[in-house]
Amino acid sequence: MEFESKITYAKHRVAEACLWAVGTYFEPEYSRGRVLLANVVILLTALDDTYDAWLPEAPNGIPDSMKHLYRVIIDFYDKLEDKLEKQGRSGCSFHLKKSLKSTANGYMQEVNWLRKDCIAKFDEYKENAILSSAYYAIMGVTFVGMGDVAKLDAFEWLSSHPKIRIAAEIICRFTDDITSYDFEHKREHVATGIDCYMKQFCVSKELAYMDYSILFQMLGRS
Repeated sequence: MEFESKITYAKHRVAEACLWAVGTYFEPEYSRGRVLLANVVILLTALDDTYDAWLPEAPNGIPDSMKHLYRVIIDFYDKLEDKLEKQGRSGCSFHLKKSLKSTANGYMQEVNWLRKDCIAKFDEYKENAILSSAYYAIMGVTFVGMGDVAKLDAFEWLSSHPKIRIAAEIICRFTDDITSYDFEHKREHVATGIDCYMKQFCVSKELAYMDYSILFQMLGRS
């Protein structure tokens, strides 16, 4: 994908992406699925970094590096569509592309908040976190790698906002908020869920962390 040479602003987390894929499904028969999953994690990481780096007022328009990423993502999803069609899993690619658009919309909302120097209401942040966690897109590609185990009905279920998916998305985003809180405050970045919670409920960072832990337990039981 030539990321290191052409997409210089993005984090290159190849090892982490591979570890994520192994943690998702380690069985030998899902080896190709792990490759697909690792690739989409790398792509979505770069896409997230693209929204962080993009300046709408850039005088020369969209830089070549971002155009290259766009072409790579489109090519990746087109190939997935061809793969699914050949396997007799017609219609599944619709949900894959829907999940990608959903993730991109979540990233764009964060950019809008950042440009307006806006700290969103916690519920607004929580709703967008479901999109920006990228779990919907990642789960979709995971299903691609499972072959006949995941046919169109599985993708339709995933797109129906099942409770387990929503819980996983919120836990993913909120966990990231906690672990990256100090780092994100060293650079220009959208307000995290911790910031939104602290402002809306007038609490300290430590108390926000404690309330997050309670929320995690509630989501785990839902």
